[in-house]
Amino acid sequence: MSRPLVVFSDLDGCLLDRETYDDAAARPALERLAREGIPLVLCSSKTRAEVEVHRARLGLPDPFIVENGGAIVIPGGYFPAPPAGTHAAGPYRIVELGVAYARLTAALREIAAATGLRLRGFAEMEPAEVAALTGLDLEAARRAKAREYDEPFVADLGAADVERLGREARARGLTLTQGGRLYHLTGGATKGAAVELLTDLYRSLSPEVATAGLGDGANDLPMLEVVDHPIVIPRAEGDVDPAFRDRPWPRARRPGPRGWNEVVLGLLGDRARTRMPWRKTAS
Repeated sequence: MSRPLVVFSDLDGCLLDRETYDDAAARPALERLAREGIPLVLCSSKTRAEVEVHRARLGLPDPFIVENGGAIVIPGGYFPAPPAGTHAAGPYRIVELGVAYARLTAALREIAAATGLRLRGFAEMEPAEVAALTGLDLEAARRAKAREYDEPFVADLGAADVERLGREARARGLTLTQGGRLYHLTGGATKGAAVELLTDLYRSLSPEVATAGLGDGANDLPMLEVVDHPIVIPRAEGDVDPAFRDRPWPRARRPGPRGWNEVVLGLLGDRARTRMPWRKTAS
């Protein structure tokens, strides 16, 4: 058998269609992962409340990473013993890597005042505005506003503006990233740091674990830099995010869940993977 594998994946524009949020085209690969007991760790800019909905619909029993690495959410009892550095929160053990949301929203106001730029964050928006901006329904927009470690915002920025915002963020010990639709203000946590920590937990129990990562946006770059098998998913127009253009990483031929499905099935190949004996399987 091949080495045990953990797959880390972004959601929007990868496993989910960026416009419809549909995952139907990825179902063959999802079913193969479930059948072989391969963990699929969702690694998203979405909130815990948002990812919980997708995780439940997909029948995933594995940990997930929220708000661009702000926290790792581990189902209770997933590992044989509670991992060090976690605390209980309902049915989960949480590893907090980000900074408090109140600090982020205050910092975004400071940065807007310092630069004179119009930066409109989710904290300023009603659910209906978030719904119109993202294409989510109203209930999903409310879940998107349940922020804990990451403030998404909209702005009409040129390259010089983005550089200036990045400097202002760094001066406050924070980080500016750009996703598919939105800019994000976060703490020092990244998807990459969260993936590394969770990979260490898997490898503490199965040292031969290999990792794969799938992403389509600049905020996925830290994740792809730390996995064994980084794979880039192109945008709808067929090009890749500028953050990946100089990277010699494999690219899916098609965008969204169709491309995701093809590259995951290609990654798995014909050989079964060694199972992780402690992992709960999807019901």
